[in-house]
Formats: sequence, structure tokens, C-alpha cells
Amino acid sequence: MLLRLLGSFFILVIFLLSAQANAQTSVSPEKAQALFTKTKSLFEPIAKARGEEFFLEIHWDRNTVSAQAVRNEMKKYGIGVDVGMLTSSRVNEDALALTLCHEAGHLFGGRPLRSLPAEWEGPSDETGKSLLTSEGQADYYSTAACFRKMVEGEDHRSALSGKEIPQRVTTLCDLAWGSRTSDSYLCQRAALAGFSFLTMVMDFPISFNTPDKSVVDTTIADSYPSRQCRLDTLLAGALCKDVLPLDYARKDMLLKSCALGVSARPACWFKTP
Repeated sequence: MLLRLLGSFFILVIFLLSAQANAQTSVSPEKAQALFTKTKSLFEPIAKARGEEFFLEIHWDRNTVSAQAVRNEMKKYGIGVDVGMLTSSRVNEDALALTLCHEAGHLFGGRPLRSLPAEWEGPSDETGKSLLTSEGQADYYSTAACFRKMVEGEDHRSALSGKEIPQRVTTLCDLAWGSRTSDSYLCQRAALAGFSFLTMVMDFPISFNTPDKSVVDTTIADSYPSRQCRLDTLLAGALCKDVLPLDYARKDMLLKSCALGVSARPACWFKTP
């Protein structure tokens, strides 16, 4: 059963409190609710301005640690969250926030877009592509544009307390944003959220110290880049100092200072036009 989120606050709280009584979860009911409410507040106005609808639903019947972006109808943007995201001990608050941002990236992150699946009868972009942004682009958008808005105004240094931060992440964030500044701590926080996002289900042999050196001939738009390449992409987005909008309306992301260097979309999945 699908249940609209904001009309089910008390059900959500009761469900999660019950789950926490039986398992060591990482996200409190109040924080989960706050993140969902924040997501709605960021993206509902974008859809509404077009006469369209944005919705967020919990899949109460799915215990998997997963979330999905939905564009089965032209005038509806949706994010579905499987309840396993709210009960797994591997999903912390920032990983949940980053997941919501990644799924929002599929809806609002711009080009490159995925190709249409075979025998697709639903809506499509005017260029013949799907209405959903590619995986690599959704990753970049999540840390370069969305995560910053999701945690805006919070004490990012405190959020990092007790966490092990790789030296390379600290060095790159300090170089980009200024040593020991709030923006640098936000950059580090976004990078760690990206790592948690990529390891929510199980550990993988990925590291901020071993970037993917491969170079693609054509942009990977219809499949996942390597998990290491995705981590590199999430870090690059955190390092990007461009002020980026939340909505690209299926257009190209225009980057200025982030078109080259460590803050650019990595060549392991993105081919610069």
C-alpha cells in the first residue's frame, strides 16, 4: 500500500518508534519526518509553479533499503521511499537526506537524461529521451545543489563530531571553501553522506583515496557508473562552488568555476561536450 506522507505523521512516528524498540535504527522518527517535510518544501513550489504536482510516499510494504524517483505521468513528480530506509541501522540521517537528494536529482537535475525503455508508452522529453536524469548527474546534483539546501543553517562542524574524515576530503574541502570554515565542514559532511549513501546496503571497496582514473568515450547515461566513480562524483559536487539552482527543467547544467578540475563531473562517466 502507498500512503501519502504528510497525512500520516502519527502513523510514521508510531511505526518508527515500534521499529526502534526492536532494532537499532539510526534515524529518529522526528528527524525522518523533518527530512521528508524539508524535501516537500524544496520541491513542491517548483512543481506548483508549472501547474504540476510533487509527492513523496512511503512504501510500507517494502522492507528493502531503497528509494525511487517516479515520472510515470507528465505532470507528476514523485519520490517513493521503502520503509527499510527508515529501519536499517546502516542508514544514518545524512545518508537519508542524500538519498532524497539523489532521487530529486532524477526529477530536477537536468541533462544528461536516460534513454526511454523499450516499448515505453508513458511521457517523454521533447528530445525523445526519458523525463529522468541519469545516475551520474543525479549524484552530482545531490551534493552540488540539493544537500546544501537540505541541511542549510545547521551546525556542520557538530554534525561531523565523532566521525572519521579522510585527510584527502578535509584537504580538498579546505582548499575549495577555506580552512575550517562552515562551508568546508558542509563540504566534508556532504562527502561523508555520499559515502554512507553508497554503502547503505553493504560495504564496498571504495575510498576517497583511490579515484577512478578511467576516461569514457561517451557519457554514461543509461546505466550506473562504477561505485568508485560515483563516490568521486559525489565528492566533486561537494567541492563545486557554483551557486546552482534546484531545477534544471531537463536542461544542461551550466557550470562556471566547476567545469574543470576536482569539482568537475568526473571523466569516468561524463564526456565534456
